[in-house]
Amino acid sequence: MTGARWKVTAPTAPVREQPDNEALRGKLESQLLFGEIFIAEEETAEWLKGHCEHDGYAGYVEKKNLTQEFAEATHIVNTQRTDVYRDDSIKSPIRMTLGFGAQVTVAEMGEKFAKLDDGTHIYAAHLSTLSAREDFTAAAEKLAETPYVWGGRGGLGIDCSGLVQIALARAGISAPRDTEEQEKAIGQDATDKPRQRGDIVYFPGHVGIMVDDKNILHANATHMKTCVEPLDVVTKRSDGIVTAIRRI
Repeated sequence: MTGARWKVTAPTAPVREQPDNEALRGKLESQLLFGEIFIAEEETAEWLKGHCEHDGYAGYVEKKNLTQEFAEATHIVNTQRTDVYRDDSIKSPIRMTLGFGAQVTVAEMGEKFAKLDDGTHIYAAHLSTLSAREDFTAAAEKLAETPYVWGGRGGLGIDCSGLVQIALARAGISAPRDTEEQEKAIGQDATDKPRQRGDIVYFPGHVGIMVDDKNILHANATHMKTCVEPLDVVTKRSDGIVTAIRRI
């Protein structure tokens, strides 16, 4: 599938089922993060129709959140959220706040601050190179207490399958966007094995990551945030139904 590459310039850019921000969120909704790429196949005055480059997710994105003039990203935000400053000082005016998973282009890496290609600055320790890898469960734990947002994928707001997808990405593992596709595509079946850290547990329309043999980290609408709960509690809330357990 071919099309023009557009880069996200807003902290987040919703990927909508229809070109309408006033419509209720549909079943198929996602989000692009700052610096990610959208492949446009059709264009109107205000919207682009196409798909996300990283996972092929299709939908509509507002043109105001994108640009065709950009340098390729070099680094990724590795903490829940970080501020973008005008100058290389925490006392400098804040230009933007980015969440975990946002991608930036570093022009110059300093001891404390990274200077971006647009002249703004980010605290250097909050960035990793795009090629750097980390344990996906540890990556997911960085998003504890992140607000729940339907369709969200990063540190400014996230949903259950977005948490799994972006955490796996930090380990270099590609995963589909939605739970139904994820449970068929990633890892190996571990249903009959004792639970352990890193097991990915799927319920009807929901998913979480085990942080040990008894507790699961998940982004959920019950608490409207990402949190750790006993697996037994979450299973009971899902009427006792576990649809799959996958192990990477």
